[in-house]
Amino acid sequence: MGFQDEVVSAIRQVMPADAEIQVVNSTLGFDVGVSWRLNDNPERPNKMSKTISIHVSHEAAQDFTSALEHGQADAYRRLDRFLSQKLANFDPRHNAPRHESPPVEQWFIDTNLLFG
Repeated sequence: MGFQDEVVSAIRQVMPADAEIQVVNSTLGFDVGVSWRLNDNPERPNKMSKTISIHVSHEAAQDFTSALEHGQADAYRRLDRFLSQKLANFDPRHNAPRHESPPVEQWFIDTNLLFG
């Protein structure tokens, strides 16, 4: 499994089971969009949470690929801790009107986060 697949797998593990996840690749890395149904408003049964947009830098992916196995294991632990902490502090609720997209919160994964 490649780095991108591992990151997406780590994201799936910490997010709600029904989270919708989309991955978009770019020359600057890749972005993972995550949202889920809130089920908090009977008048809007399909209202989605705020979107979490997780940007993973190209440099982080390259550094991970070239790291030794124990360095990669440490990076995964840091990634899991980061995602868990961010999600614990994330409030998915919002008051955006039905005709507007939910707000977006940006999270960033870079080399410094993975390798300190």
